Amino acid sequence: MNKQLLVSILLIGMQAVAQKKAAAVIEKPVLVNSIEGIKEYGLKNGMKVLLIPDASQSNMVVNIVYNVGSRHEGYGEKGMAHLLEHMLFKSTKKLGDIKKMLSSKGGNANGTTWYDRTNYYEVFPSSDENLRWSLEMEADRMINATILQEDLDKEFSVVRNEFEIGENYPEGVLSERLASTAFLWHNYGNSTIGSKEDIERVKAKTLRVFYEKYYQPDNATLIIGGKFDSNKALEYIGKYFATIKKPTRVLEKTYTVEPAQDGERYVELKRSGDVQSIQALYHTAPYSHKDFAVIDALTEILTADPSGYLYKALVETQKASSMYAYQPNVRDASYVLFNVTVPKDKSLEDAKKIFLTELDNIKNKTFTQADVDRAKSKLLKSIENTKNNTINFVISLTEIVGAGDYRLNFLYRDAIEKLTLEDVNAAAKKYFLTNNRTYGVFIPSKDEERVKPVEISDNNIVALTQAYKGKATVEDTQEFETSIANIKNNLIEYKLSNGLKYAVLKKPIKGKKVVANFKFPVGNEKDLANKSDIAYIVGKMLKSGTTTKTKEQIQDALDKMKADISFSFQGQALTVRVSTYEEFVTPTFELLQDLLTNSVFPESEITKLITEEKTNLEAFKNDPQFIAFDEADRRSKKYSKEHIYYKAAPDEKMASLSAIKKEQLVDFHKNFLGSNNGHGTVVGNLNDSEISNLVTKTFGNWNSKVAYEKVQPVYFETPKTNDKIITPDKENAAVASKISFKMNVDNPDYPAMVIANEMLGSGGFMTSRIPVRLREKEGISYGAGSYMTIPTDNDVAFLAFYAFFNPTKLAKVEDAMTDEIKKVITTNGFTAAELKAAIVSWKNDRKIALGVDNYLINIINDKLNFGTPLENYDALEAKVEQLTPEQINNVIKKYISLDKATFIYAGDFNKKS
Repeated sequence: MNKQLLVSILLIGMQAVAQKKAAAVIEKPVLVNSIEGIKEYGLKNGMKVLLIPDASQSNMVVNIVYNVGSRHEGYGEKGMAHLLEHMLFKSTKKLGDIKKMLSSKGGNANGTTWYDRTNYYEVFPSSDENLRWSLEMEADRMINATILQEDLDKEFSVVRNEFEIGENYPEGVLSERLASTAFLWHNYGNSTIGSKEDIERVKAKTLRVFYEKYYQPDNATLIIGGKFDSNKALEYIGKYFATIKKPTRVLEKTYTVEPAQDGERYVELKRSGDVQSIQALYHTAPYSHKDFAVIDALTEILTADPSGYLYKALVETQKASSMYAYQPNVRDASYVLFNVTVPKDKSLEDAKKIFLTELDNIKNKTFTQADVDRAKSKLLKSIENTKNNTINFVISLTEIVGAGDYRLNFLYRDAIEKLTLEDVNAAAKKYFLTNNRTYGVFIPSKDEERVKPVEISDNNIVALTQAYKGKATVEDTQEFETSIANIKNNLIEYKLSNGLKYAVLKKPIKGKKVVANFKFPVGNEKDLANKSDIAYIVGKMLKSGTTTKTKEQIQDALDKMKADISFSFQGQALTVRVSTYEEFVTPTFELLQDLLTNSVFPESEITKLITEEKTNLEAFKNDPQFIAFDEADRRSKKYSKEHIYYKAAPDEKMASLSAIKKEQLVDFHKNFLGSNNGHGTVVGNLNDSEISNLVTKTFGNWNSKVAYEKVQPVYFETPKTNDKIITPDKENAAVASKISFKMNVDNPDYPAMVIANEMLGSGGFMTSRIPVRLREKEGISYGAGSYMTIPTDNDVAFLAFYAFFNPTKLAKVEDAMTDEIKKVITTNGFTAAELKAAIVSWKNDRKIALGVDNYLINIINDKLNFGTPLENYDALEAKVEQLTPEQINNVIKKYISLDKATFIYAGDFNKKS
C-alpha cells in the first residue's frame, strides 16, 4: 500500500469518526424556569417544553399546542385551522397511518381547535416506549403530514357533518350569531368550525401552505404530564424535536383590535326548536388582564345556583328554567356570554324584560363581601381540583398557552385570591354598560361612556410572566403501582352492623385528594311501583336544603372545603359521590350525613327543579340524536308503566314530573333511603381508623324502613325494525340500533364478545369496522360505532350501533352500516391481524383505566356488591389473549342477528340537498 493511499484512507476514517461524533451530539432542552411543579425548557428552534411529573399517576399525557386557531384565518380560510386538525390524523410521510398507529397503541387521543390554538394529545399507560412513540409521532406530523387531496375529499364531509350536528342546537347557533354581531372585525366573531363553503372549496395545496406556516417548532408548546422519566423525556425531545430546523419565515402577529362598541345590538334567530333562549354578550378583557379574573368572579356572583342575583330574579321566580354564563380564556379582548333558557309555556317577553333590567342594574348593584368570598371559594376550588388532576391539568393548559403563556394560569389564580369587593364593583360599572351589549337595536345617543377593548401586546405578557416565581410547593413523590396485586395489598374491607359493606383503598392522590363512591339499593318491585320519577327527583334534591342549612349555605360550605358531593337515583339505587381533601374529610362526611338524613325539600326548589327537567326534555324531544337513542331504548324494553325500569316517552315523563308532590318526596326519603343494603369505596392516603369511624358515624344508623329485594331486569327480544322518524328543519340526522341477547360476565363466550365489539365499532382510534367504513372510507358520518352492555348478576345484554350523518346520506348510511354488520355475522368475519391489533389496543385502554380513581372504585364496588374477585380483571385478559378469530366469529354469529335488530333513524329525510 503506497503512502498517499494510506493517508487518504486515514483521512476518510478520521472524517467518518468525526461525522459519527457530530451525529451523536443531540441538542438537549435547556431548563428555563421552574414554577409550582412545572419545569419549562427551551430548544434552539424556538419550541417550548413543559414537564409536569406526577409520581402518584400511572398514566402519562403528551399534549402539543400550536398557536394557530380561527383568529389566524384570512379571507377564504374560515375553518381551515379546524379542518387541518382533522387532516393531521390521516398520515405522515415517515410513520404512515396515524389513526392506525394510535389504535394499535390503545391510548386515548384527540385534537381540538379554538380561537387561538390547536392541540393534539395522547394519554397512555406510563412507559418509556409509549413516551418515545408519542414524541416521535408528534414530531413527525409537525412537519411530515401528507395532506393528500384524496383524504381531504373524504374529510371535508366529515367536518361538514360535525358542523351540521352543531346546527341542531339553537342555543349554540344563537351564541355564534351574537359573537358575529358583537365582533365586526376581529376573528372572535367567526365560528371556529368555520364556513361550510370554505371547508368544501379549499384544496389540499392551500391547506398545506397554512400547515407549513403554522406547524413549526417556534409556534409550538409541548407539554408532558403524569408519570414519566424526565431524563428520558428530555432525551427523546432532543432526538425528535431538536433536529427540526427553525423556519426562516417570520410569523407576523395579528393586530386587529375590535373597536369600542357604539350601541346595543340585537339578533333574532328563528328556526325549529322547542325551548326559548335569551342571550346577552358583553365585550370584556383578555385572559392575561387583571379584569378577566374579576369578571369571572362577578359572573359567578350573578349566576350561581342558588345565590346568584340573576338566578334569583329569573330561575327562582320561575320566569326561566335555567341559566349559565361563560367567558372564554383567549389571547385578545374576550367576552362574557349569558344564556337564559325559558320553557315554551312561559313568556319570553316577561323573561326578557327581567333579564335586561337586571343586566342594566349590574352597574348600580351594591355587592357584598359575602358575594365576593363565595365566588372566590367556588373559583379557587375549581382551580385546585384541576391542578390536582395532572392529566386534565395538562390538557387544560392548552387554553392558557393559547392565551399567551402557561404562567398566566397562576397569575389568574393569584388575581382571584387577591380579589376585592372594590374590584368587583369597578368591573360592574366599567363593562356592564348597555352600549357594550349585543342583544338589542341601535339607539342614537350623545356623549355616552363607551367601553374600549383592552389591548395586550406580546411584550406586555412577557413583562407579566418572565419574572413570575409562583408559590412554594411540596412535590408529591409517593407512587402507587396500579396493578391488581398492589390494589389488593392496599385494600381493606369492612362491614357495618347494619349491613353496609365498604372498602378503603390506601392510595395517594395528587394534592392529598380523597374520593369516594357509595351505592345504596333500596325497596322492591311492589313498593317501588310508579315511583321512578319520585326517586329521581329525590336524588336531585338532596342538596336543596336541610333542617340546619339552606341550599346556599350547603354550596358555600362545599366551596370553602374545595369539596363536592353529588347524588343520583337510577333504577333501584341512590349513588353518592364525594370528592374532598384529607384536611376536610371529617367536615365533608358530616355535611354528607346532614344531607342524607335531614333534607327538607323546599317547595320552591321542587318547582324549579321540575321546571328545569321538563324544559330539558322539551329541548331534546325533537333532536334527532335524542329521538334515535331514546326510541331504540324504549322499544327494547317492554315493561309495564308502573315498573321501575319502564322507559317513558318525553311527554309522558313530563306529565309524570308535573304530578309530583312534596309529600311524595318526603315519604320516599323517610321510608326508602338507607345504607343497610349498600356498598361503597373510599380512595385516599387515609388513616384507617379515622375513615372507619367517619363511615360508621355517617351511615351506621341510617337504615331503610322498606324491605329490600333486588329487581332483576327482564329479557325482551328486540323486534326487527327499520323505522324513520321525521324531524323537520334539522340539519343533522342519527341512527341508533339495539340487539338484545342473553349473556353475563361469567359466560364462557363473554371474552370473545368483548373483543368482537372492540373490532366492530368501539375499539381503537376510529379504526374498528363501522367508523372506518362510514367516516374514513366514505366520509358520510362524523361519529359512528358500537357499544355493548353485559351485566354481572343477570343475563340481559345488548349490542348497540349508532351513526350521525347528513339526512341526505340516509341511504348510504343504511347500506354501509348493515353491510359492515353482515360482513361480520354472515361471511368470513374478523381476521387474525384485526384480532392482534384489537387485543393490544384493548389491553392498553384497560391499563389507562386502572390509573383512573373512579374506575378503580367501580372494580372494588363490584367486588363488594357481587363478590367479583379482583383477580377476574387479570383473568379476563388472559382469556382474551388466548382467543382465535374462529372463536370470536363463531360467538358473534351465535348471539347477533340482524333479524333481531331494532334500527331507528331520525332526521329531516324530506331534505333534497
